[in-house]
Amino acid sequence: MTSIPVHADVLHRLQVRKTGGKTWDEFLLELVEEYDPPEWVAEMERRRKHGRDVSSEHVLRLHTTLQRKGR
Repeated sequence: MTSIPVHADVLHRLQVRKTGGKTWDEFLLELVEEYDPPEWVAEMERRRKHGRDVSSEHVLRLHTTLQRKGR
């Protein structure tokens, strides 16, 4: 287990959306699964415009690499 420090207003916004008796783990995992990083979306759009079609797995690897480099 871990503790994640957040401001009270952020916690309140999360609490009102966490419904149905879900655990925090379940709730946060659902948020993550629904989230497309802006860098990923931008890369997909860039490639779409240039006619290159690549797998989302490749773009996710690219995103992870760029994230590690601090970009």
